[in-house]
Amino acid sequence: MVNTPAARIADLLEDVTTASNPPARPPAPPPEEPPRPGGPTLGITVVWGDLAEVAADLHVTGHYQSVVPAAAELALDRAISGGPRPLITEHTKLGWVDAQLGEVTYFPCKAGPVRAAAVVGMGPMGTLTERRAVQMYASLLGEAYGLGHVGTMATVLIGSGTGNLAVAQAARALVQGFGTVLASFGPAAPPPRLTEVLVVEIDRLRAEQLHLALADAAGNLPQLRLTPGLREEGGGRLFTPSAAVYALAALSGLAAPAGADASAADPGGPDPPPGEAALRTVLAGFDPGIGEKVREQLAQLAEVARTDLSLTVRAAAAAQDGSLPVRMSVQSGTGGLRWAALTGRATVPERLVPVDTDLLRELVDRLTEPSVEDARELPALLSRFVVPTDFQRLLTDDSTVLLELDRDTASVPWEFLSEIRQAGAERRDPLAIRTQLSRQLRTTYSRVTTDVRPDGPLRALVIGDPGDPEKGFQLPGARTEALAVATELRNLGAEVTLFVGAVNSTRQPGVDPARRLDVLRVLLCGGNDIVHYCGHSDFDVSGTGRRSGWVFADGLLTAQELALLERPPLVVVANACYTARLGAAAGSGIPPAPPAVADRSPWGNPQAALVPSLADEFLRVGVGHYIGAAWRIPDDQGIAFAEQFYRHLLRGGSGEEAPTVGGAVRTARRRLYERREEGGQPPEAAGGRQRWSAWAAYQHYGDASAPFVSPGNGSGNGSGNGSANGPGSGQESGQEPGREPGPGPAGSR
Repeated sequence: MVNTPAARIADLLEDVTTASNPPARPPAPPPEEPPRPGGPTLGITVVWGDLAEVAADLHVTGHYQSVVPAAAELALDRAISGGPRPLITEHTKLGWVDAQLGEVTYFPCKAGPVRAAAVVGMGPMGTLTERRAVQMYASLLGEAYGLGHVGTMATVLIGSGTGNLAVAQAARALVQGFGTVLASFGPAAPPPRLTEVLVVEIDRLRAEQLHLALADAAGNLPQLRLTPGLREEGGGRLFTPSAAVYALAALSGLAAPAGADASAADPGGPDPPPGEAALRTVLAGFDPGIGEKVREQLAQLAEVARTDLSLTVRAAAAAQDGSLPVRMSVQSGTGGLRWAALTGRATVPERLVPVDTDLLRELVDRLTEPSVEDARELPALLSRFVVPTDFQRLLTDDSTVLLELDRDTASVPWEFLSEIRQAGAERRDPLAIRTQLSRQLRTTYSRVTTDVRPDGPLRALVIGDPGDPEKGFQLPGARTEALAVATELRNLGAEVTLFVGAVNSTRQPGVDPARRLDVLRVLLCGGNDIVHYCGHSDFDVSGTGRRSGWVFADGLLTAQELALLERPPLVVVANACYTARLGAAAGSGIPPAPPAVADRSPWGNPQAALVPSLADEFLRVGVGHYIGAAWRIPDDQGIAFAEQFYRHLLRGGSGEEAPTVGGAVRTARRRLYERREEGGQPPEAAGGRQRWSAWAAYQHYGDASAPFVSPGNGSGNGSGNGSANGPGSGQESGQEPGREPGPGPAGSR
């Protein structure tokens, strides 16, 4: 670093409170203005501070549909929650916060500065335009006026922090929305109780930018009275980019005007001015030619207001509250894919990426159970072809990545996403290997139960090879996996109920066959935390619409049969392959059925659409996490994934405060990735190509960053029944564990 004894950086931050810059006296409040004859007026004050520490009658933040709180909303959530499970976060996971545009939802508060809290709906992520923001702000102010007891309301500039709008856009929307409500009051209407809105910003530079934007927007609207200057409250911060802007602005003020040769002063002459001495000290470490160029640019920069400056810090930095996930929304739309991003480190508006449907369909087909060459070369094309350029910088291993998808875009194998690298640069491991990457479906489902698990041991249901062998749906490898998973879960302390094989198949000694009715009984009555299925899956197109489910010898078991579940499983893992595509390969002699039009995704084949279809069905009934394989997996790879996944989930990973489902999926993916060249088969052989890309076949639907809550530990900080000597090592449900058979015929599911 450059040594600057004459002028410390803290001294250069002109308006920032430091030991060298004590806070100045706040300006005197402006004189009260009489109310306008035509209606009420509303005071707006920009506050530099933490929303949760600002006193007001009502605290409000914005809320995107199905997106757990972050940034200011998360701070408010923690302030109003009395326990370790934040209220707004839990209500979001349960689907109780509808968040339609302008809809206000209220929450109870514990004792503290926040006496009443609410969130106003912003609609789906990526849809908040300036026009829609005007509607949202009008709805918010109208609701606050209607309460009748609110005199002051504290909020943030909703939609600008980590949303779609720039500060100037959001400020205009606030002014127009509030102005619309104020104009609706006639001269004879009684004045509303609400007289002041505090717009709080935690970062000092953004607070200044916000004040200027509101002043510009409200200049011609006398009903709104903007308090001059900022009001300072507790909790205000100065984040790294803003601190750098302050320092740069101060340095530019020390530079001589353009054309003046301040550096040519006689070294033996009088001492230079203090500013020049400080600047010389800063530039002393540079080559003289570079130093002069820096001085020239600083002199030009002095003409730019600091509120017009912005810096991007590319180094990895923790978000305000720790490690916030990067949430990206990818929706199919007219002319291409619509992207939006929500991250604690960046404000990224919506982007439209024009995409040729035929090219994307071919890309999805070739990345679904890809050849080794395609698995090596096409991920870079996927990232460049469909990801907006300025979104690509968000795809790093600094944060968990959560993709919100619709039924069309869910068919794309996003697990292959990689960072964009320059030609000749070293190839890095895929993103899903280096960080937690999971999916959420944009759907109408809502969770029907909480994650609080009852006291008692972890309970698991394992189902293997339930298909009818007479129809060619027998999978010996699925039996091997089911028995191995049951043994692993028992060793980890879980109580396991095991069903293997159809009634008319070769029976597994000591293990009940997998009948739909018996499995449904255990699902509805057994209180299972984990369900593991290995077998075939299928689409069923009937007169009532599309249904997806697991294939049993006596029919299809779908999530509709689970609608009466009082407590759905928290985790469902399914190594399931598509019957219409694989039935002939199973030796049935029956040609694969042509896929129905309704079963095809616009971007690929029905195999690619299988996992999203199944995930949607199970998420609708309240399953918290659905993990499925998007194509056939070699038997030993399926077993390796499951064993590594459950070990991490129930015992935790190194350095983790609490295990997460996303962390367990990443660990299991990494194990398959590191072992992709094992198995003794040439890479381009049928089993070799499946082995090479098996890690990418596993898709996780759920919140990757959510801690796994073990039974009896409602705080979410438990690590599951991690000891191997826990209950469940003997017989459960009147069944014997049975002996594991030797590996069956080589195959994949």
